Amino acid sequence: MEGNNLEFKIQNLSLDMGETSFENMFLNTYVPMADGDSLKVFLLLYKDLKSSGEVDLEKIKRQLAFDDEKMNEVISYWTNMGVFRKKDRGDGTFYLEIISLRQAYFGNSKENASENMLDTSKRKSVMFNQVERIIQRQLTPQDIRRIHETLDEYKQDPELVTEAFRQAKEVNNVDVKYVMGFLKTWRDQSIFSLNDLKIKEERAKLMREKSPRKYKSAKKVYRSKNKNPNEKSYAQKAREERFKKILEGGDII
Repeated sequence: MEGNNLEFKIQNLSLDMGETSFENMFLNTYVPMADGDSLKVFLLLYKDLKSSGEVDLEKIKRQLAFDDEKMNEVISYWTNMGVFRKKDRGDGTFYLEIISLRQAYFGNSKENASENMLDTSKRKSVMFNQVERIIQRQLTPQDIRRIHETLDEYKQDPELVTEAFRQAKEVNNVDVKYVMGFLKTWRDQSIFSLNDLKIKEERAKLMREKSPRKYKSAKKVYRSKNKNPNEKSYAQKAREERFKKILEGGDII
């Protein structure tokens, strides 16, 4: 059998020894990017939580032959990726929570699933898909959380996020923190929807067309085109003089 033509099927089980389900979004996002050791720890840890609600790190370290340093390195990796989130118990101690990418995408609202909520969830799903196509990579949980927090704080439509990433892509900076600056600027200008943004841009366009500065700018261009090319500014002459001294090996004051 050739590799490209292999067919796979799951065997029907006669004895159920337990299964652990994983979110497809996690598998699609992190399996391609995470190293093998980090994935091993996550899978074993997640399996224990699903089956018993508890994790025995010492057991996992023995299974993988990891020392404390290696285990801490892996935990730091998932924490930095936003998959593990530090939570305070309120008594001075804390625990690590594994976040749900699916819930991160659609928000943490505890309200009943109204028609309006379902519509917003669908629009957010479309938004995240479009953003990932624009930036040509998967969004991390930190990215998703920052976008959610910004939308919730500024009360803006998801479509504005997509537009912000489009504009950021044009200047080759799609860092999420930078892109959220677009939303803050628009919020300060009372722009909360894509329609608000289009209206503002149309008004700005009309103002530019009516502005007398356009005529002044044209006159300035005309004067610069007709300027005597032999005339040199004092600064330009000084630069040429310094360059000449450099070539001659002289001292420059």
